[in-house]
Amino acid sequence: MSQGEFFRQANISQLLAVFSQVAKGLGIDYFVIGALARDIRLSAIPEHASRRATKDVDIAIMVGSEVEFEQVKQALVATGDFTAHGTLAIKLFYKQAIEVDLLPFGQIEGLDGEVRVNRPWPFVLDVPGFKEVLPTATTLTIGAVEIRVCSLEGIILLKLFANDDNPARTKDVSDIEHILKAYFNLATEAIFADFTDVPDLYSTADPEYLTLVSARVVGRIMNNMLSDSPALRMRLRRILQGKTPNRYWPEMSAGLEDE
Repeated sequence: MSQGEFFRQANISQLLAVFSQVAKGLGIDYFVIGALARDIRLSAIPEHASRRATKDVDIAIMVGSEVEFEQVKQALVATGDFTAHGTLAIKLFYKQAIEVDLLPFGQIEGLDGEVRVNRPWPFVLDVPGFKEVLPTATTLTIGAVEIRVCSLEGIILLKLFANDDNPARTKDVSDIEHILKAYFNLATEAIFADFTDVPDLYSTADPEYLTLVSARVVGRIMNNMLSDSPALRMRLRRILQGKTPNRYWPEMSAGLEDE
């Protein structure tokens, strides 16, 4: 599935176009995360693209308060394309067909890093890493759709935190492994431009050579993301050191410690 074909599936392109227009009008920063971000990034190379339609959309939005969060929701509902969930504060529906989760972060977060919203019912959300990942999100233009999408490294970082919060989310681990196996093909130019020493750290005869190089590079980039967040960096170190049994986790961990 090419990127063009991907964006034509299940009204995804129309949903993103409407959302980006609303976000621009309100002057809020955002980026697509979760399964949709993963599929958009992987679809750049057809052999790595998802073969299933995306059933829901997760969008992280940077807001300063619950009032601002409500303004975003109301603006989306006012388009006529979105309806709000009756009880879940973060959930909307696009044309009654696609679930959309709006995940607020930024100044809305409390001192404990959690987000608390009270309408229509109290809801608590933990968003570790969102602020750190935001600067690495990039704007992709496909056809008439212009949208901010989480970086591959950011996707991995957020999935590591999500899996740590809820180990039952085993799909996060398999997603990370799949991304790492595709990463070299997707980021070849950047690897040889910005991480020239890494390819020489491993034997090209190793059947997992490309994935090991990718894991080391991703570890370094995650370290850069968390350079101003020592507590999250320590948490990530603990997570990676506790992962078994494949060879990728130690290499990400090594990248995290590289100078």
